[in-house]
Amino acid sequence: MSRYSGWKLGGAASCVTILAAATAPASFAADRSAISASALPASIEALRLPETTSASGGELLRFDPALATATGRVQVIVHLRSPAVAKQKGRSASEQIMAKETLKNEQQAFKGKLRQLARDAKVVADVQMVANALFIDADAEDVRKLASDPNVTRVSRVVDYQLDLSETVPYIGATAVQNAGFDGEDIRVAVLDSGIDYTHVAFGGPGTAAAYEAAWGVGIGDPRQTSRDGLFPTSKVVEGYDFVGELWPSFGPLAPDDDPIDFEGHGTHVADIIGGAGGVAPGVDLYAVKVCSAVSSSCSGIALIQGMEYVVDPNGDGDTSDRMDVVNMSLGSNYGQAFDDDLAFAVDNATAFGVM
Repeated sequence: MSRYSGWKLGGAASCVTILAAATAPASFAADRSAISASALPASIEALRLPETTSASGGELLRFDPALATATGRVQVIVHLRSPAVAKQKGRSASEQIMAKETLKNEQQAFKGKLRQLARDAKVVADVQMVANALFIDADAEDVRKLASDPNVTRVSRVVDYQLDLSETVPYIGATAVQNAGFDGEDIRVAVLDSGIDYTHVAFGGPGTAAAYEAAWGVGIGDPRQTSRDGLFPTSKVVEGYDFVGELWPSFGPLAPDDDPIDFEGHGTHVADIIGGAGGVAPGVDLYAVKVCSAVSSSCSGIALIQGMEYVVDPNGDGDTSDRMDVVNMSLGSNYGQAFDDDLAFAVDNATAFGVM
């Protein structure tokens, strides 16, 4: 029996869009109209704002106020002045590649003077496509100095996210679309989550304990977790990457590798809902982008934005012609938190490249 054989179907509302890319049948349109006309639940309606609001003309605060009281080592995201590749004019492959290299040079110049701003600071990661930003680990007493650099536009906390999944396939109307003949064929979907168990029977794998052990091993730290071993990619889970490793956050730092095998289970569940044999769009190609921990329910704020960078430019060459069509993140936190800004910024920029 499969390790996940008792799952219920739940969540990825974005999958409706995958299937509805062509004209939806009249019955489905009628269902949508009925849903749109229905009243919101009281718990949601109470959160409605009387009018659209914005802070500081829509610009993000230059320095995250929560850092003012932070102590010890902290991880921050530092945005530099030049716009991300997504925000720059020109969409040809050569223009994107040149823009990415220009931003990498700008980031390198900032790295050169980093120690003058924050002692013992360490650059953990960097992105250029969805944000022009560096992730930095430093002492809390020094991070305010980072904002004093004229080339820095914002310094904010790195915030990790929690896994979240609740909707069902029939509830989002996917059954009607499938009945009309749309199954998501030729659509590439990146699942930013805890990885995917590509040995699972839902994705055409053998679905046995022996197959899973060959891919993941027998315990945390098994070297089989960090190498593909000829088992990945598969015809269904066609590519992916692990941006967290198996020990973060409880037992070690982020340790990326190229085998996004799932241990926690949530990402496999989500991927099954999206494109498994009984999922919303069983014809899609799945990309496993592991950004959530194998040893807890945490999703790394660094890995999430790196994951969005992967979504728009999987091979990292600055040419987005190989980008995903759709990205799914079934995760979140309390509604309306200020720290959503950085991930939302990356999502908006990914959208500018044509990713849904």
